[in-house]
Amino acid sequence: MRPRRRPAWQWTTLLISIALAATLGATIYFTTSSLPYLASSPSTDPTFGAINACLHHEVPSRTGFTVGRDARRAAAWSTNAVAACVLKGTDAQSQRWEVTGVTLGAIDVEGGVWVVSQPGGLTSTLVRLSDTQRTEHGETGAKDLVATKTGVVLLEESGRLVAISSAGAATGISEVPAGRTRSLSTSADGTLVAVTGDGAMRVFDAETLTPVRLEAPCDVAGFWWLREDHQALLECRADRLGLVIDVGSGRQETAPQAPRSPSFLAGPLGPYVEPCDLLPCTAPDPMGATR
Repeated sequence: MRPRRRPAWQWTTLLISIALAATLGATIYFTTSSLPYLASSPSTDPTFGAINACLHHEVPSRTGFTVGRDARRAAAWSTNAVAACVLKGTDAQSQRWEVTGVTLGAIDVEGGVWVVSQPGGLTSTLVRLSDTQRTEHGETGAKDLVATKTGVVLLEESGRLVAISSAGAATGISEVPAGRTRSLSTSADGTLVAVTGDGAMRVFDAETLTPVRLEAPCDVAGFWWLREDHQALLECRADRLGLVIDVGSGRQETAPQAPRSPSFLAGPLGPYVEPCDLLPCTAPDPMGATR
């Protein structure tokens, strides 16, 4: 006997069932695999969500960002433009400037956006962008730039530190040893600036660049300013021990153990900030608590 052939409609039903199962499986995979991304999306960040949506609209392809010390404004840049977004209520308002080759940026307390522009890989120029004008402040070899209570501080490749007021006047100059990994960070109140990297920590008055502290209690692997007074959290390289130090008096105590990632304090009220998709996102407190 010849075997009975399955009717054509049964084959069709079987193929449709297989296709539906494959589609359902792909949908479930895409949904579950997308949840972590959606949860950590810059546009859903509790602090910078609206600002990030604004910046992404203005500068879809970014090469860097900076945050204002009030955490209500931020700027981002691409190879040919800079955009700043300011939170007004629950919405963000934007402003855009055509500036090429931006490598660094900072926002001063008056809302001016300072950038280092190096078009075509040539000479770098310090520029302040505001609502009314674009002002150049001369050539610079800056490798880092931060905002302070009175203006900005630059760290140049040579190790030279320069403090500049929001009005553009130089208010202090100092020197630190040149180092490949040196970077700047500003205290909660904006009156101190720390130079860290290569295991060292040096703290200066942010306006005059007068030294405040030039040594660290250990070989420093991580550094975070805390909200309290002029205290900072250090993570020692040898054993990952955390130390809270008062940079004025040198008094120190052991910090509680906690997972810590690179981040910086945005201003007197925080939050701590880390990059996500080259936009600012709220980072965990390095002390391991909600403060």
